[in-house]
Amino acid sequence: MKYSLWLGALALGTLMACQEPVEETTTTQETTDAVAEKGYQLYTVREALTGPETIASTLRETKALGYNKLESFGYMEGTFLGMPVTDFNTTLSDAQLSSPSGHYTPLQLEGTEVGPIDTASITKFIEAATALNQHWIIIPWMSEAWRNAEGYAHLVDYLKLLGAEAEKHGKVAAWHNHEFEFLPLDPTNPESPSAYQYLLESLEGHNVVFEMDVHWVAFAGENPVTWMENYPGRFPLWHVKDFAADTTTQVPVGQGVVPWEEIFAMAETAGLQHYFIEQDVCSADHAITCLKESIEWANEQSFMNK
Repeated sequence: MKYSLWLGALALGTLMACQEPVEETTTTQETTDAVAEKGYQLYTVREALTGPETIASTLRETKALGYNKLESFGYMEGTFLGMPVTDFNTTLSDAQLSSPSGHYTPLQLEGTEVGPIDTASITKFIEAATALNQHWIIIPWMSEAWRNAEGYAHLVDYLKLLGAEAEKHGKVAAWHNHEFEFLPLDPTNPESPSAYQYLLESLEGHNVVFEMDVHWVAFAGENPVTWMENYPGRFPLWHVKDFAADTTTQVPVGQGVVPWEEIFAMAETAGLQHYFIEQDVCSADHAITCLKESIEWANEQSFMNK
């Protein structure tokens, strides 16, 4: 794993800053006005979502914390987390939560055989997103077998088709990154662009945007700000999660070393419309607490709120 000088500098700088009392923020009003309303990625509390009753109670708990939006996951063959789409939508509504975006994974991307991705999933994803009144249909992951030039080429083809079909329904397709997209597309060629650059450039103009997971960009040793500067307007969705100075331990937002004020200063440039707090690693009996600590800190930061 590559760690850039930027990553080391931000860790040191943030740790030093944490030793001093924070008395004021220098965030401009323009930056604050550009920030979208926060939500959370439902994956954070996945271990509590064991059935209709626990799903309903967990959603009510997160609403009580102050979240008004969530990003869904767990769609499979007409169900969300085992619930029929209509039932899941009712549960969302009963909890007074909306879901502007969702994660949807074609089965082929989870396997080991690389080839054309079955486009039959596109109609199913759009139907599910429509039922939840979601605007963004996000493809979030691919198995290791797909992380090569051939796999990314098939992914581009699929995302172009998804973007074209989504546009007919007033929706937008998207890709959500992890750290592996920042490896060279061709590992044997020192001049090879990263897979992330390849995706951004191949999908421009095809109704496909990018959900930047800021944590994974930084974990890969990259500066999220640089990517936003180089590809303005391409990142309307963000995942906001933090890590400790060791970079391997995820912590609630604001308790780590990611320089959030610097990153949120790029909200307008990035085209940010929604950001979702997330913590991939948080024990089942502590997941709600993780979301609570994150939103309490975020609510105190003027640069993260309208």
